[in-house]
Amino acid sequence: MNISDLVKNQKAAFSQGILRTHEDRTRCLKLLRDLVSENEEALCNAVAQDFGKPYVEAFATEIYTLLHEIDFHLKHLAKWMKPESVSGSIAVFPSKSVIYNRPFGTVLVIGAWNYPIHLALMPVIGALSAGNTVILKPSELATHTSALLAKLTDHYFESRVFKVVEGAVDETRELLSQPFDKIFFTGSTRVGKIVMKAAAEQLIPVNLELGGKSPTIVHHDANLDVSAKRIWWGKTINAGQTCVAPDFVLIHESVKEQFIEKSKEVLNTFFKNDYVTGSNYCRIINEDHFDRLKGLLESSNVIFGGSTNRETLFIEPAIIDAKWDDPIMQEEIFGPLLPVLSYKNESEIVEQLTARPAPLALYLFTEKQELQHLILERVPFGGGCFNETVTHLGNPHLPFGGVGSSGMGSYHGKYSFETFTRKQGVLKKPIWPDPDLKYPPYDESKIKWLKKWLV
Repeated sequence: MNISDLVKNQKAAFSQGILRTHEDRTRCLKLLRDLVSENEEALCNAVAQDFGKPYVEAFATEIYTLLHEIDFHLKHLAKWMKPESVSGSIAVFPSKSVIYNRPFGTVLVIGAWNYPIHLALMPVIGALSAGNTVILKPSELATHTSALLAKLTDHYFESRVFKVVEGAVDETRELLSQPFDKIFFTGSTRVGKIVMKAAAEQLIPVNLELGGKSPTIVHHDANLDVSAKRIWWGKTINAGQTCVAPDFVLIHESVKEQFIEKSKEVLNTFFKNDYVTGSNYCRIINEDHFDRLKGLLESSNVIFGGSTNRETLFIEPAIIDAKWDDPIMQEEIFGPLLPVLSYKNESEIVEQLTARPAPLALYLFTEKQELQHLILERVPFGGGCFNETVTHLGNPHLPFGGVGSSGMGSYHGKYSFETFTRKQGVLKKPIWPDPDLKYPPYDESKIKWLKKWLV
């Protein structure tokens, strides 16, 4: 079946009400849960084949997160689907006003390669929960995972409900030409602009989950032992190929050298038995990304780590003494390289960060409430953590999304349901009473009564 016919079949199925009821949606969510849980080993092995992700890391970041999210939707879906009665006004008295949660229709989800299961299926959970039919385009860079997702989806789902379309640029271009009712894209800002431009041609609403240079601020009062561990844990997951990984550290000048020494200790502890791809570390996805990262390394002042092997696509975590105008500070790193910069005072933090595009995430290590408040009030960012990194993604009660060039829209938990739902406002009015006051012909007496009644 070609892409055009697939979209037509899904639209027809939606129009026929294939996911209209709570029971229909619950059944699909349970099928998706079965797909993930019953094929855990195969899915983790596919990710390992694509770029050597350790099993425990794959399970924690790709499998568990999805199962947790599905269970959250199953628990709350009935409540989310209920119409909401809202207050009226004197202008429409007597009447009843209701907001209904309606699915968009047939949606396109475009996943990313760095978490090829999680970032493909997490939006699908929300789309099915909200009652949409779904076409998923996984990343072609994670070839084994993409092929397995296509095979499993065909086994568990009808194509008119949920279908995976594999391919690269040509297939993506064809998909973007179709009359979808919503598009959800995860990936780079560059490609996000292409997706948004294509969607604009047909006035299709979009969600863009992009990236950016997510800062980690370490103040002089931070616990450096804990801070170094949590920062490097967030940085070395997936070898730094994470959209919310700490991109750089901005640290108070009085504790910079101490943090660097703590970082060396942490890395030597984390990887005391050396770096073993598939066991305790992950390789870079392909040669293009490897070469880009190697170029950034070669143009940087590396003070620890940074050894490389192009044959195995291995890059050792590296500590870099950086300046704001260095090449590594001009783009999202998306790898295990951590630039460290210093600041003298808190106003310098705000000045430097607000002069740059708003990041997807921000991390702040301090116990100082005034500094936490300052960052929240003055520095725009998608989401983040205080005294922690990355784990805000694991709470389904928190929205996840960017701002400005790091994305638009949010998802996870109820926010996923709302992302794939349109709000439909309906006013219900009884036949009686039906005063002539609002009908023509109009005269001074009617205006007088309207002003007396409404103003």
